[in-house]
Parts: sequence; C-alpha cells; structure tokens
Amino acid sequence: MDTISTSQLSRKLGSLSPKIFEKIFHHLVLKTQATLKQPAIIRDIGRLYVIDSTTMSMSLSQFPWATFRKTKAGIRLHLRVIVTKDLTIPDKGVLLPAKHADRTQMSELIDIDSDAIHLFDRGYNDYKKFDEFCLQDVRFITRLKKNAQIEVLSEQVPDPESLISRDQEVFLGNGQNGTKMTHPLRLVETKDREGNTVIIVTNCFELSANEIGELYRYRWKIETFFKWIKLHLKLKSFYGKSENAV
Repeated sequence: MDTISTSQLSRKLGSLSPKIFEKIFHHLVLKTQATLKQPAIIRDIGRLYVIDSTTMSMSLSQFPWATFRKTKAGIRLHLRVIVTKDLTIPDKGVLLPAKHADRTQMSELIDIDSDAIHLFDRGYNDYKKFDEFCLQDVRFITRLKKNAQIEVLSEQVPDPESLISRDQEVFLGNGQNGTKMTHPLRLVETKDREGNTVIIVTNCFELSANEIGELYRYRWKIETFFKWIKLHLKLKSFYGKSENAV
C-alpha cells in the first residue's frame, strides 16, 4: 500500500485479537528471563514477584466502555514484575476498565509456586484469598490496613538495634462476621525510608523479621517502573476507540 489511513488502522485494530500481542509479549518475557542469572535478594528465594496496578484516565464520551467514575473513563493495568537487586522485568499483565479493583485480579497474577514470594500492597487485602494461599503453599508479603482486627497468638522480642518494633503471630479478621482467617500469619512492624510506621503481614515464618522488612522495601520498584512507563510511553491518542482496539 502507498498509504494507510487512521480509519483503516481503526477497523483493523477493532477486529484483530489482542491475544496475538499477548503471546508475543509472553514469548519476549520468557526469552528475557532465560538470559538472567541474578543472585537471590535474600537467602534462597527463587523469585520475587511484585504486583500492583496503574490507571490511565480517558474521555468518557469517547470510551464509554472504560467504566471508571461518573465523570470520566479509564483503564487499569494490573501488572506483575520480577524484581532482582538490579532489574525490574514485566512478567504478567491484565488490562481492564478501571472499575475493577486490585484484589479482583489476584487469581490472575498470583501463581501456585512455592519457590517464589509474591509482594503486594494493602489494596489486595483479602482474608479468604490469604487462607487459600496458606493452603496452597503460596508465599506472600503485604501491608496491613489500619482498621484490621488482630488477635495476637504469640510475640517475639525484636532486636532493639533493628528497625523492627513488633514481631507477632496473629489471626486476622472478626469471627462474628465470618471474616476471621483460619491460618495464622506473621505480623511485622517496621519503618519505611521516610521513617513512617509500616505494618506487614506474611505467611513466611521461615524468614527473620529483618528479612521480611527488607523484602517489603522492594515494593517501591514497581512504582518506579510505572513512573518510567508514563515518562517514556506518551499515548496522545488511540487509533481505535473500541475496547478490543485499546
């Protein structure tokens, strides 16, 4: 063809399955991972997955299918990355209208893999899922919500010279409304880089409290990755406006 118009691209993208590009993406991910020979961040952890999402606001009149808020539309990228000491590599992604909350995509982004640790923020708090992960030997580290109900089972005395101020074995939830977990978790209280208190829960009982605190600090790497995307990937317009095209 000598030329191609915007409308031609729009029609093509409206009919072409996104699964084609998803397969290409997964192929490139596997090819990239095959070249990596990075030492474990802490001890013998096989992989450290970090999970989070980022939202792109859009015009409600042009993208009515991208349900988000009453006055604007948006899409949300739910992303899992592999984090090493030096690299952040995209591993798995789900692109949906922004109305879908983070925790609705946990099943898509978290694998049954006892050799890995999944790290995510408190937007993914789901006690029922946490119980499932404990049963399936899926290791995770996350941040606890401020209004969480806690039953303390036992407590360890933390090293006074460390950043750890609490190290407890706990049950989460309330038995009266049926949200109480059936598996105990580890609660670790520490400080972030700005000195703010951070309360972490995990089912990694084999790690020390300091190791758990250090691992959680790697969550900021996905935030840095999202900033990098938004700095370099400037999408000013779309060639197609249908959900399939976008």
